[in-house]
Amino acid sequence: MKKGKTYRIEGYAYNGGGNEIDRVEISLNGGDTWLYCVRKLVETTRLSQDTQRYTFGLSPPATKLGLETGQHIQIGFHFKDSLVFRPYTPVRPVLDKEEDGTFDLVVKTYFPDENQPGGTMSNILDCLQEGEEVEVKGPSGAIRYQGHGCFSVDDKTYTFDNVSLILGGSGVTPGYQIIARVLEDKTDKTKLRVIDANKSEDDILLKGELEQLSKEHGNQFEIVHVLSHPGDGWGGLKGHVNEDIIKKHAFEPSDRTVALLCGPPTMIQKAVLPVLQAWGYDEDKNLFGF
Repeated sequence: MKKGKTYRIEGYAYNGGGNEIDRVEISLNGGDTWLYCVRKLVETTRLSQDTQRYTFGLSPPATKLGLETGQHIQIGFHFKDSLVFRPYTPVRPVLDKEEDGTFDLVVKTYFPDENQPGGTMSNILDCLQEGEEVEVKGPSGAIRYQGHGCFSVDDKTYTFDNVSLILGGSGVTPGYQIIARVLEDKTDKTKLRVIDANKSEDDILLKGELEQLSKEHGNQFEIVHVLSHPGDGWGGLKGHVNEDIIKKHAFEPSDRTVALLCGPPTMIQKAVLPVLQAWGYDEDKNLFGF
């Protein structure tokens, strides 16, 4: 193999006894180990008209998904002449005690219409029947939460007292992992402030879970939702994430404060990053993107 070139490996792996293997681990040049495997859909739970929770099962003898908090996986599906992969962050398991041989994805389906073609993978998942399989590879993600304010980012370790999470759309899922991990540990005193941006109230993923955590941990966790196209009954913030919203609802920058971002590129690059940098946040020191 030549350095810098991408190779595709196809086919099936068998052990010496002739049994097919559904899990292959590959480590190139002593780097991170990547897992390629097949996972079966075991349950689908509809959360709203266009959002579902998909539960996938691990194949025995595997009992743990094995992701660190903040990491994600790639879900793939074979077409006749192509393979499509998209990144997703499991919303369960977050804690070791939740490891039961399955994992959950919460996915909003972007259906095709006259204005846009729809989301390729979200529509595939929406049509997936229980018992059918997808391909999985990972883990991915440079930001890993170790607990008690400690983050591992690439090869460096950082410790913070305060965490601001500015999230948009499905970008709430990696943030939810960190929120749940912090708040489920009574000894973890890290404070959290979240700005979650969406189009409408129906678009807010994990709204019930986040509201419940906010009620139970109001002295440690604050969250505001910003809607660009709110309904008549919406009493929260309206419009788009801007400087006023960020400075009112995020922590001020300091050596003990970090801002973590995940959302649509336009929102992050044009509306969020310039404000945070002008305010005093410094990329690769206390400002990171999932």
